[in-house]
Amino acid sequence: MTSQKLYIGPDSAPDRYRLLRSIGRGGEAVIHLAEIELAGGAEPVVVKVLDSKTTISSEEFARISQKWNEQAELLRFVHRPGVVGVREHFEGPPIHPAGEASGLSGRSLVLVMNHVDGLDLRDWRTERDLSTPAGRREVMATLEQLADVLDWLHSGKATPSGRQVVHGDLSPGNVMVDADGQATLVDFGLSKLTAEHRTAEIWFTPGYAAPEVFDGRRTPATDRYAFGAIAYFLLSGESPPRTPGLLAEAMAELPQIAALDAEQRARIAALCAGDPQQRPPSLAGWVQDLRQAVVSLPLGGVQDARPTMRTPGRRRPALMAAAGAVLLAALALTGVKLFGDFAQGDDGGGPDRAGDTRPTAPSASRSPSPPPAASDPGGVSLTTLEPVAKSEYAWFEAGDGTLGSQRYDTALVAAGPYKICDGSASYDLGGSWKTLTMVAGVDDASTHANAGVTVNVDGRSVWSGTLRVGSPRPLSIDVANGKRLDISYGDPGRTCGMGRLVLGAPSLKK
Repeated sequence: MTSQKLYIGPDSAPDRYRLLRSIGRGGEAVIHLAEIELAGGAEPVVVKVLDSKTTISSEEFARISQKWNEQAELLRFVHRPGVVGVREHFEGPPIHPAGEASGLSGRSLVLVMNHVDGLDLRDWRTERDLSTPAGRREVMATLEQLADVLDWLHSGKATPSGRQVVHGDLSPGNVMVDADGQATLVDFGLSKLTAEHRTAEIWFTPGYAAPEVFDGRRTPATDRYAFGAIAYFLLSGESPPRTPGLLAEAMAELPQIAALDAEQRARIAALCAGDPQQRPPSLAGWVQDLRQAVVSLPLGGVQDARPTMRTPGRRRPALMAAAGAVLLAALALTGVKLFGDFAQGDDGGGPDRAGDTRPTAPSASRSPSPPPAASDPGGVSLTTLEPVAKSEYAWFEAGDGTLGSQRYDTALVAAGPYKICDGSASYDLGGSWKTLTMVAGVDDASTHANAGVTVNVDGRSVWSGTLRVGSPRPLSIDVANGKRLDISYGDPGRTCGMGRLVLGAPSLKK
């Protein structure tokens, strides 16, 4: 739909949402980019519409309406980065020109969601270069984000009653990644609730649908199978095979995984099992296994495997089994990414204006990074130490960044779903180190300007300060005889608008 003069809304306000264009489908529902007038200005939203004039009968429409209203109301309890916000849902008149709703027959079910400005996962993957460390880290960051939020939804923590929330139609087209690297699950709603209605329409995305979907069953294990298929797509750059056996085989043959022993390969491939009971229960744990496999594999001389460019809004066909072996030979290797590309902050340290999607600086213009601290025979890079403790929703992980035009490929960066607010990580020093050196600052590409940092050794503050974009701080901190190192960070303005914190080349020295 391209008309600029069509509307939809509840019976009390039928012209509430102006439809701009169709941007996709979900079963027999059509997804539109729309806008609503608020306080004298237009705000974008996404509207999903199921019209009773489709092949669904009036009886089926009434049954689906009741179920869908219950599910949509349940989704309104879900509030967390990584899950699209549901604004409202209603049954109302069909799509219509302004002022003409009263003369129409039929009804529509409507789900209104927040608009996520970014690329869906297919287009996002097209722009990633897996032959570079940064590209590999970005891919792993996205998998880690999705795993965390799906485990949270499946755990029951998303709702007051402890009910599990299942997406039901996970695919690259239903994951949006914004300019800051935040991945968000979108398009919850009608797809899984109308699955029992059988038509020639495909109600799922081939290659990402677990076998039980064909029987109308969607559970957390269904989402986990689709997550495995997404992981295969991100690692290989190719659409996944359509059957569990072929997907598991293709996953095990990825260069990142093929070098592992048989037990490790089987554990990773189990996520693609046809039997839901055989799929690992924790996606975060599965990603950790994958991370270790990827990191341990030599990366030299490997070329990137990128998906071909596609027309926006179209699905690419699934990988044909007969060509799988040939395509696998060209697969790229990937590495670890922390949630490091979420750049936040304004010049005053307060919340950023809505819609700011300032791009990061091109890597080609950055200066070469200094050698990793691990190369120092008298020291070790802090990025190589696993934290012994970290806060629940934000912490530090290895990544990269640019401080004062200096590129650091070895760095600790703020990570986790709430990394723009505050977080911490603790490390076991064992009394073995004398000095911690690093360059601390806010990444040059951050849209927010400030970040506060505190460094404690054995509960004693040894450094604390506010960092600002463009003014990195070289630090040499005395940690002599220390047993435990605690590094915490937070938004100085207490508005969850912190800049992207980077601790460049953090090295412990004797």
